[in-house]
Amino acid sequence: MSARIRLECAERTLDSGLTLLAVRNPGVSTFACGVVLAVDVRNEAPGEEGLAHFVGDCLDEGSTVRSGAALAEAIENLGGGLEGNTSGATVWCPAAVAPRALPLLVETVTKPAFPAREVARVRSEILAEMQADLEDPYIVAGLRFRAEVYGDHPLGRPFKGTPQRVATFGRSHLARFHARWFVPAGGYVAASGPMPPEVTLDLLARAFRGFNRKGPTRPPCPEPRLPRQRRDVHVAMRREQVHVYLGHIGIRRTHPDYYALAVMDHVLGTGPGFTSRVTKRLRDEMGLCYSVFAGITASAGEEPGTFTAYIGTSPEHRARAIDVFLAEIERMRREPPTAEEVRDVQDYLTGSFALGLERNVNLIRYLIQAKRFGLGFDYVDRYPALIRAVTPEDVLRVAQTHLHPDRVVVVSAGAS
Repeated sequence: MSARIRLECAERTLDSGLTLLAVRNPGVSTFACGVVLAVDVRNEAPGEEGLAHFVGDCLDEGSTVRSGAALAEAIENLGGGLEGNTSGATVWCPAAVAPRALPLLVETVTKPAFPAREVARVRSEILAEMQADLEDPYIVAGLRFRAEVYGDHPLGRPFKGTPQRVATFGRSHLARFHARWFVPAGGYVAASGPMPPEVTLDLLARAFRGFNRKGPTRPPCPEPRLPRQRRDVHVAMRREQVHVYLGHIGIRRTHPDYYALAVMDHVLGTGPGFTSRVTKRLRDEMGLCYSVFAGITASAGEEPGTFTAYIGTSPEHRARAIDVFLAEIERMRREPPTAEEVRDVQDYLTGSFALGLERNVNLIRYLIQAKRFGLGFDYVDRYPALIRAVTPEDVLRVAQTHLHPDRVVVVSAGAS
């Protein structure tokens, strides 16, 4: 797979602290560019829970230059699209009009107007979404699980906030948060298209040269810890099924055990189709659940992720399903996987890794991840060897180090 993809990449850091990243995608006639600034729930002060998400939802609702309708019309006239998010925005368009689309991206990220009428509409939409979430036991269990695992860490809070808090936010709250935190230092702008990377970097440098705002340093987060012993929480809801999350704090993306844990994940609970151990055991052999998965690497980021196991089952099977799941985790810690299990996972991971990298949007995500976590732009070439180097003994070691079935948080929601 690595022989089929050779990424031509380049980077440049502006005086503002903004890092520009570019990759050439010679097989396309389209262009995509994403802005990812150092903004997320970790920037929210007490009382601002949900504000980062609210700001992101309103970024493309109009700027100080043009209304939201005019902004949408401008990008549509270029045959493209533009969408804001919590950390910035993404634009996509034909490559020939990239120089005209980039100013619209800059305008969206750096000059939002937060018009009062649109803010009120978006607030109503968020509150409606939150009400629906509160009635969904799958979401309720997932949010409570994160709260129990992370404790006082910002990642333990609902990223949308609470209805009571969001109802109080107005235009001034959004504008202050944006002015304080939407700054270039520590941020990334990544672009992919058919142009040579240096040509793309020149385009990005011209587009973002006026983005020189300064802001404060984000406060440090408390370090999440494992519980001393197993803890169980149930949220009773009027539903026929029950949704169960169990697990504990996990690893950062930069942890040296990441690749062995990725193999472990697929053996235990994230393999494709019905190949993982927990799927075979709990669903196929015992019929204890209709949906099941487990993994520790998917959520690993700048902050520790979680080891998360999920079971969707019926109330009468809840206790048995949890017991069998914990037994499978313990078995993962006691005995190494077979050479065949590891080889099958390695074939799958190395064969699927680069499949999506033909798309511009996926390429810009790859660039940012490679830079943010120090992976290097040649990571796509090195990844197969990193996965192939994992042995059954490595999987056993990392399972013993990072899985703690006696110290899990078990959270369920639904029928009692």
